[in-house]
Amino acid sequence: MISRIKKNVFLCVIFISLSLEAHRAPGVLTTIEWNKNIQRTEIIHRIHNHDAELGVAQIENLPLLSVNDAEGRARISLYVERNFTLFQNGKTQNIELIGAELVDDYIFIYQELAYELGKDISIRNTILREIYPKQINQVNLFVERNIKTLQFGENDMILQIKN
Repeated sequence: MISRIKKNVFLCVIFISLSLEAHRAPGVLTTIEWNKNIQRTEIIHRIHNHDAELGVAQIENLPLLSVNDAEGRARISLYVERNFTLFQNGKTQNIELIGAELVDDYIFIYQELAYELGKDISIRNTILREIYPKQINQVNLFVERNIKTLQFGENDMILQIKN
């Protein structure tokens, strides 16, 4: 009897710990990479649909915002555009908004630069941070077969890529 109780308690602890591990924390993943085929720098932001809808709806006071319609994706894209900035040599870079699409549980926001990035790059990434201040926004910059990673935590507004 005691061993059965121990076994059940053990199984409960395992299931609870697994469910805690499975909980998805809010966050944004951004990749930046030079595409030599089109001669442009591609910037792709991946945001979980739920985070994008709830966060942008709350920030912009749009209770019916949905990633499932074109207007909702456009509003989320414009929000991302306002909250992500690239600086090169201290100067703001002109990023072009290309569009957005849904893939499974994520919305992907596409942006481009008309040139390849050089050195001395800084990034401002405040996407959804006013709603989810503890989330981590990660930026991966692909440079000549290397990956440079920035992680924006609680108090990070602008981070610099070390070359």
